[in-house]
Amino acid sequence: VGTLWHNRCLLWTYAIILLTLMIVELTGCIMAIVYKNKLREVYDDALTTALKKGVSERDDKILAAFRSLEEAVSCCGAQNISDYANYHPFEQLSKPCQKDNSTIGCADKIVDILNKNLPIVSGTLGGIIALELITLLGAIALAVALKHAPDDQYSSSPSEVLRYAVPGRRRNY
Repeated sequence: VGTLWHNRCLLWTYAIILLTLMIVELTGCIMAIVYKNKLREVYDDALTTALKKGVSERDDKILAAFRSLEEAVSCCGAQNISDYANYHPFEQLSKPCQKDNSTIGCADKIVDILNKNLPIVSGTLGGIIALELITLLGAIALAVALKHAPDDQYSSSPSEVLRYAVPGRRRNY
């Protein structure tokens, strides 16, 4: 819209929003790489706490969520099957827990999946940031060019711009 109407204010607003978005994306990417080694600790603690609560309180919602997670990722328990040591109706365990006692724990499995896909996500995010940088430079260059353009050459009035842009409108010139 800022380009169509030759409006510098909208172009600068777009540039500021884009710059803010790029900073947030870059910060997220850097934090993901820096804190990559803490993933295992975070997932171990969170999944172990949730599963212990579900087993000790016999909370069907938590246990159903764990069964869904275990079947989706092919894992068993937060650490391994020993997390279900005090849980007696073993027939309610997920299929990965029932078929193989040596199945890897969900925390380890999730962290392995994240570590395997982190380079792909980082590369894709890097490409998006590069594309955003090009559009940011284009918006700034256009805003600066509009500042130095003669006033009679460009108009910021939407009605004047739409008169020439919308097909079928009568042109009086």
